[in-house]
Amino acid sequence: MGALAELGLTTGDGPIMLIAPPDGALAEAGRMKPRPAVASTLLTAEPTPRILWWPEPAELRPGLLSRLRWLLESASGEAWLILDAHEPAAASLPDGLRSARFDLLETRPIGRGETALRIRPAGA
Repeated sequence: MGALAELGLTTGDGPIMLIAPPDGALAEAGRMKPRPAVASTLLTAEPTPRILWWPEPAELRPGLLSRLRWLLESASGEAWLILDAHEPAAASLPDGLRSARFDLLETRPIGRGETALRIRPAGA
């Protein structure tokens, strides 16, 4: 089962944007009708109500988190950050999300050693 299925996400519930997805997520998205939109980086993504982002640890910095917040605020949306559970940045990320003005709604283990964090802009 892929990340989208494990998180219970379908495009039947509205648009989804995948940012920097791995090959397995692209294959899963390719079987959906309509297909989710795909962006290679957060900088090329568009505002979408539901975003799934597979960030590299170096991308979890204030400027890019601010961009993510803008994308979500513009679409009244929320995002799932999909992280390697063994990545050191995953442990400190919840504090970084709060300082970037996000609410952490849920943390869920998925896939093969990944952790999904559901977030939305604080106060949304």
